[in-house]
Amino acid sequence: MANQAEHYNAGQAKAVQKGPMHVITFWTNVCRKVAKDALENGDPSVANRLASQLHDFYRSHGQ
Repeated sequence: MANQAEHYNAGQAKAVQKGPMHVITFWTNVCRKVAKDALENGDPSVANRLASQLHDFYRSHGQ
């Protein structure tokens, strides 16, 4: 788990150097991986919750 945290921290640091859109892309990709892994393990709740959060974000900021 420590290696994973180091990996994500390093990835975020690299993204920060490239700008805000790269940080958004980095975290979007991480979240998609978490949801995909959960789906592959038979748990759709993570993907459903991510979709709901993204939809709420769009409704709040996309209009």
